[in-house]
Amino acid sequence: MVHRLLLFFLFVGFSLRTTAQTPDAEGSLVKWMTLQEALEKNSKQPRPIILDFYTDWCGWCKHMMKTTYANPGIAQYINTNFYPAKFNAEGKDTIEFLGKKYLPSGPEPKAPHELAVELLKGQLMYPSTLFLNGFEPEKNAFRLNMLAPGYLDAQKIEPILVYTLENAFRNASIDDFRDQYQKAFYDSTVEQTSRTLPWIDARSFFNNPNDGKKKSLVFINTEWCNSCKVMGRASFSWDSLRTYLLDKFNLVGFNAESKDTMLYQGKAYPGGKQFHSLLPVLGKNGFAIPMLCVLDEQGQLLDAIPSYVSPWFLRDIAHFYGDDFYRKGSWVEYQAVRYGKKSEQ
Repeated sequence: MVHRLLLFFLFVGFSLRTTAQTPDAEGSLVKWMTLQEALEKNSKQPRPIILDFYTDWCGWCKHMMKTTYANPGIAQYINTNFYPAKFNAEGKDTIEFLGKKYLPSGPEPKAPHELAVELLKGQLMYPSTLFLNGFEPEKNAFRLNMLAPGYLDAQKIEPILVYTLENAFRNASIDDFRDQYQKAFYDSTVEQTSRTLPWIDARSFFNNPNDGKKKSLVFINTEWCNSCKVMGRASFSWDSLRTYLLDKFNLVGFNAESKDTMLYQGKAYPGGKQFHSLLPVLGKNGFAIPMLCVLDEQGQLLDAIPSYVSPWFLRDIAHFYGDDFYRKGSWVEYQAVRYGKKSEQ
């Protein structure tokens, strides 16, 4: 089985043979910047931010630079898709973060900086890594503000990077995503089972009349999307859900970069320069990758769920539409009925 780190190169379009990387004085291949530089860049061109908290005396901080951040695949992925920043948790500079100024807590060499105390929530463990994504100006906050304390090796940080970059946090916790990530890329049984699912190609599905017997789940994905692979392999192949899905739905695989012309609701949609022109229609004037679209028996769009969908969330979506609950009640009412009954058992 191909090692998971090769997936990074599928995303960024590079290989070790074509990207020469020179380590810095600490042995890291990551192109670090200050927190202020990262925030300024993010305000002009949004990207996730990685904030590494370190101290001058921290041996594990130095070890992480020489190992995890010296991994060519990890470093290339971070440099291409993130703003990586380092912060001395015992530094003596005044720092402004989200409109508030933070000072050193004292003149002593090991006095913690106020910003470190706040962002680490008082748990001063080094190294610690903060992952930020989705800044919301109206709230003056990041939608994702996730702390990972302690040393992270390549295998530990990899699913966190994908979770952060591909917005999997919208529909899943990091613990759940990490578990499914492990299954998708390390459990050969899950991968083999996923290959037996009877996926219908989007071109064949949209360009041929639907028989009207089943609803359809259209799974929009790409080859370079890692959370798509997790969703395609682990969520749809879940033993507790697989039989129900096959009984109630057509499973349609839609490569977002397809160049095929597709017919939908009497109109032809050609492939786009990067993404297919049908995607904004299915996504209700927007789209994300991955995305799950639910169509009724006549092909009418019922719902579009952006980003990664966990097995449990997929189960709830499938039953909400597959059991026709959506015809008589809202999603909130469905959740109350489903989990209310569960809690009584």
